[in-house]
Amino acid sequence: MIYYAVVPMELAFFDESQVPLEEVEIEGVPMLVRKHNEQEKIIVRLLSADPAHYLDPRFQPGLRISL
Repeated sequence: MIYYAVVPMELAFFDESQVPLEEVEIEGVPMLVRKHNEQEKIIVRLLSADPAHYLDPRFQPGLRISL
């Protein structure tokens, strides 16, 4: 298979399973986060059963949060 892309091969074939995830609770919302740097983490996934949490833009996956 030949793969043509404008992104570097390291990004295209990045294995996300190698990044350790941490389960935290912020404002009563359980979520999975990964470390961005010493002060910030990035939201990966919400673990809440409340649909209102998924509509709240403060808990959008991909956002950086400081703990």
